[in-house]
Amino acid sequence: MSRIKSLYREYFQKSRVFLYPVLDIKRGNSIIPINTYIAWEELGIEPKDAKLVCVYQYRTDHEYLEFEKEKLKGNKLFESAMLINDGSEIAYIFNFNPYKQDWLHFINGKYSKFSIPFKRKIKDFFRQSGNNYVYVESFVHPEKYFALYSELLNMPMHTLKEVGELCSQMDLTKETLSAQLFMFPIEEKTKTNHEVQ
Repeated sequence: MSRIKSLYREYFQKSRVFLYPVLDIKRGNSIIPINTYIAWEELGIEPKDAKLVCVYQYRTDHEYLEFEKEKLKGNKLFESAMLINDGSEIAYIFNFNPYKQDWLHFINGKYSKFSIPFKRKIKDFFRQSGNNYVYVESFVHPEKYFALYSELLNMPMHTLKEVGELCSQMDLTKETLSAQLFMFPIEEKTKTNHEVQ
């Protein structure tokens, strides 16, 4: 396994790292989101609503339509989809209420508190990504990495243990989608399809 030799200094989209993998869309697929968000002012979506918004380039080719049918609209967390901006992009909304406690941990930056199944989905997603995997593992299992981060940050280990997390909280401004609706929902699941089990 690769060893962490330096730390991330720039902000990275937390919803893309900690929430998107829970959709069970395998890494390495040629169709990837432009970005992911947890809020959208245009629709009144706030972090407390537990909704993940994934924006993709809108396509109508066979490969994309199959992917959309199986992985996006066919996803158990799928709620609705709508074209945005000039119609060249499409936003898919996924309801994370079945993972409400994990969602609250995400909002509060307590990534180490994620449930075991939630952590497993995140780690499985990044397992084949080389250097990124060890970073992600350090975020969800910080107890294994306090000594290493203490050395890299030149910070006493007890201070890191008091903080308890090795990854910064999400930046709501960056995690908020700024886009205008081009078309109202083009597909929605009925409410009963995504109620908490």
